[in-house]
Amino acid sequence: MGVVIMATQAEIDELFKQTLEGDYDDEDDEGGPWEAISKLQAIASREVFDKAVRWCRDKKPAKRRRGVDILAQLGKTDEHKAVVFADEIYPIIVSVLEDELDLQVIDSCLVALGHLGNPAGLPLILEHRKNSDPDVRFAVAFALGSFADDPAAIRALLELMDDPDPDIRDWATFGLGVQGSADTPEIREALIERLDDGNPDTREEAVAGLGKRKELRVLPDLIELLQQEEVSYGVVEAACQMLDLPEINEAWSADEYIEALSSRYADELERYS
Repeated sequence: MGVVIMATQAEIDELFKQTLEGDYDDEDDEGGPWEAISKLQAIASREVFDKAVRWCRDKKPAKRRRGVDILAQLGKTDEHKAVVFADEIYPIIVSVLEDELDLQVIDSCLVALGHLGNPAGLPLILEHRKNSDPDVRFAVAFALGSFADDPAAIRALLELMDDPDPDIRDWATFGLGVQGSADTPEIREALIERLDDGNPDTREEAVAGLGKRKELRVLPDLIELLQQEEVSYGVVEAACQMLDLPEINEAWSADEYIEALSSRYADELERYS
């Protein structure tokens, strides 16, 4: 698992207390709830696991949600991709979700199922894809990215790519287009539709997904986005894929990518512009 971070029970208890302070979404605040959650996940000890499980069963929704949040990525790092105690955590999350009425706790459970990546959780995620609450649908879109090549997940992501909420469209487009590798005419057409999305992030994800599939119709939009003052990683990566480059060339400017695309695809650019 890599470096083990030691902590006393008193230190663990204090971190659990901090997870309930401030606003739920205060991810960037020093000493805020998400910093405490990250520290607990890094400790990833049996003591942290046991206390988080107890919180998952607490009568207070705020504690249940934080217990789920902690377990969702317990011990998970860039070097260690698997969640610690994952086989024990999965049935706990499922048991919370099956009886849960609080929408915020449901949200966290769906996100946790995405992080765990257990295929058995996919039907539970899909049950909430039409939830009236946009935060819950967003959690569904996020979680489905872990199963983006599953036929049932593909159908749900296609639906969510047309959601009224721009953030949901954005994440569903990322899940299907970038995280997933499935390639069908229906998927390509859905990504093409998102090129006209009013949300710039969704449009960029559509370009990235189409570039991954080397769809020639993306070329005008790809070049337009390369001409922006700020060019996202996904757009540059799409250019690399269209040019059959194995990786991003850090020495190239956006103009050099445009020049290479314009030279290679001159006829196609004239056809689709």
